[in-house]
Amino acid sequence: MRCVRVCPTNAMTYINEEPVINEDECILCGKCYAICPHSAKEISSDLHLINTWLSSGEKVVLSVAPSFVRVFPSFKHLKESLYKKGFFAIDETSKGAMIVSEQYLSLMREGKMDNIISTCCPAIVDYVEKYYPDCVQYLAPVVSPMIAHAKELKKQYEGAKVIFLTPCIAKKKEILKREVSGIVDATISMEEMLNLLNEDFSQDVKDYDDEERLISRIYPSGGGILKTLPESDHYKMIHVEDIKNAKVLLEALSRGELHNYFIEMSACEHSCINGPLIVHMNDREYKALDIMEEEVKNAARVNSGELRDDLKIEYSPKKVEKPKHSEEEILDILYMMGKTNEELELNCGACGYETCRLKAIAVLEKKADINLCLPKALKDATSYSNLIISNTPNGIIVLDENLKIEEINPSAKRMLDVEDFSVIGLPIEMLLNDSGLLREIRQVHNVQYYKCDYEKYGLTIDHAIIRIRENNKIILILMDLTVEAMKEKTLSDIRRQTIEVTDQVIDDQMRTVQEIASLLGETTAKAKVALSKLKKELENE
Repeated sequence: MRCVRVCPTNAMTYINEEPVINEDECILCGKCYAICPHSAKEISSDLHLINTWLSSGEKVVLSVAPSFVRVFPSFKHLKESLYKKGFFAIDETSKGAMIVSEQYLSLMREGKMDNIISTCCPAIVDYVEKYYPDCVQYLAPVVSPMIAHAKELKKQYEGAKVIFLTPCIAKKKEILKREVSGIVDATISMEEMLNLLNEDFSQDVKDYDDEERLISRIYPSGGGILKTLPESDHYKMIHVEDIKNAKVLLEALSRGELHNYFIEMSACEHSCINGPLIVHMNDREYKALDIMEEEVKNAARVNSGELRDDLKIEYSPKKVEKPKHSEEEILDILYMMGKTNEELELNCGACGYETCRLKAIAVLEKKADINLCLPKALKDATSYSNLIISNTPNGIIVLDENLKIEEINPSAKRMLDVEDFSVIGLPIEMLLNDSGLLREIRQVHNVQYYKCDYEKYGLTIDHAIIRIRENNKIILILMDLTVEAMKEKTLSDIRRQTIEVTDQVIDDQMRTVQEIASLLGETTAKAKVALSKLKKELENE
């Protein structure tokens, strides 16, 4: 959900328990990627292409974004390692930035544009085109430093593959734009470059490896573009960082409130030195800023330049079209979210949307899960909990640290015959006066069970005794075993009676057997005498 909350365009949604990006609404600012603690988002990589070109002997030229100092303090060390890896040439994108600043200066001196917004940040360009199409007229019709530098490299190294070392995700999309397609052949992130070179650059001392001090090396810092330009008599010069701040300014421009402004605008807080592909290197941001500031001391600002046709680019509105929803449809969704009146629209933002109303619209657009609402979930959880406690047949009693009653549910009141008066604050022995139970309550560590009979209530109760250590509370769950106990007693009586009857039957049977045996004995003896006499008589004959 963190990624949904930080998405400035609500292109990041959460459906079926999975984050999903609406590509049409995404501006590739990279905020979701930077904030995700699970690395759920993967960035497309050109590394396989670059490795193929290097291994096949292609002429591979690298344009190094000036934010490289956050990862590679020594440009000299970086270049040495890159040459060993097979790169044909390495140069600083700062040189392209100088050309772009010259174009900006020419635009300001020309003075034809009401307001001018810098176009170095592709995420900002995308944001304006999609969400503030009426402000497209203010976008400086100039390519970015990456494109300007790549054009120069293509002229200098004919047939070369130009690679851009980037701190930014949006650059990956920029190189595919129809107007500049084929000028930059691939991009590589700072982290990919670290893995490719497999060296330790963290202990390097700053070293640009030349005597030239390019003012444009300050470009990646907040206000860096402005620092390369002289003051203007016609334009007020300001810089804005982060999409949320850009939104405020663009709203003002849309309302026609600002005139004669040159605006350096970047999607990232602190600009490119805090790009989404290097922002996780938290300990290096200020070190990098210090390196850049030191490097450009006394460096000359641009003071001349002409508008070049080969660096011109036209931007056009690409407004994101969204379906319109009736007020009734929105209110229906709000009602289903539990927002039955405006007071319940807490606009907490936990779902990722600024207001409950925007969340309802997102649900209608099938971009959001209606059930992902923190206040509603808490309310439902409390409601279900209360429902269960109020209706369970088991009695529940909560005791404080002094074993006094804090809470008691309806079932416990019925069991203990205290429905007609309050027992809150009474010692538990006032209701359950059993020495064994009190002993178990005082000694329990986690969970213990204790069963006893209460003649006073005519009940047999099994007690679950639970200690809640965080709150120093005791919870008693009273389970009425009276019916079970009576059934057990009845069964016990039946078993005893059955045994007695069985013993009597056995005794009677044994007597009968003995009597039969006695009678059989006498009969046998008489038969034997008679047969003996018969035998003798037969023998005498």
